[in-house]
Amino acid sequence: MADIREHPFRQAFPKTHREESHEEQEYLAGISGFESWHYSSQLRKYICQFSAIFSGIKVRVGWNESKQPRLAPVAIKNASSDRVVSSIKSENTQNVPLRLPIMAFQLENVEIAPDKRHGTGMQRRNTFMPAGGVFPDDIKVVDQRMPIPYRGTFSLGVWASNQDQHYQICEQILTLFDPSLQIQRSDEIFDWTKLSYVELSGIQFEENVPAGADRRIIQSTFQFIVDIYLEIPNVVHDKFVKEIYVRIGAVNKDIDSNYDVISDLDSQGIDYDKWYDLDNVNLKDESTS
Repeated sequence: MADIREHPFRQAFPKTHREESHEEQEYLAGISGFESWHYSSQLRKYICQFSAIFSGIKVRVGWNESKQPRLAPVAIKNASSDRVVSSIKSENTQNVPLRLPIMAFQLENVEIAPDKRHGTGMQRRNTFMPAGGVFPDDIKVVDQRMPIPYRGTFSLGVWASNQDQHYQICEQILTLFDPSLQIQRSDEIFDWTKLSYVELSGIQFEENVPAGADRRIIQSTFQFIVDIYLEIPNVVHDKFVKEIYVRIGAVNKDIDSNYDVISDLDSQGIDYDKWYDLDNVNLKDESTS
């Protein structure tokens, strides 16, 4: 890799010059590989979808007049939330008590998953026509690069004030994963990353038993492994074969290159004939046949 410090653009500028010229910016972008900026919140989407798995958990807190269980939802929050937002929610005070039961999750680690790869730099190309489009003017081509697989480690902490509520939460989680759960991220027809898996990999029970009559907190931690696929933006264009021209003729057998073949056919005055025209293609409706 080239050393930026040794490039003549760097040496030509004094140290007090803070702005980079257009030529230097192009050079730095070329060797860094970040020519264009793109961000589609892919990690944030995985985090939000992971939390949505546990958003419907409830615990029984008693019985109503009809002798039916009275249920209360269990709140779930991001353990690494913004400090300003957390301060606003706590009304700018540290004396707000923790309401139990509660769950908190966090993305702890992301590592490369080489066993999920299906090649390096693989690309796929598909054609489609939007709903209501006109053939062949509205045909589009989608160029996609195979997403890069990673493996994310999530932790889910559960806090409860009594064992009954703690067991209620744990039983709902443990029966949901067997041991993995499939999630769907989108409905896009060409999305390679629409399906992913969440696998329960570990469980740890903890209980804080304070001295005296202080309130105890029962805690458990669940470890999950999530398949994460990060992809670059797709390229949508209309560059496809619309017309094909051919010409047939006899050439000298001593000709070796394609350029000599073309020159020989040109010297014979053989013109191209249109062999295929997309505008003349008749799409047959199978439902009416």
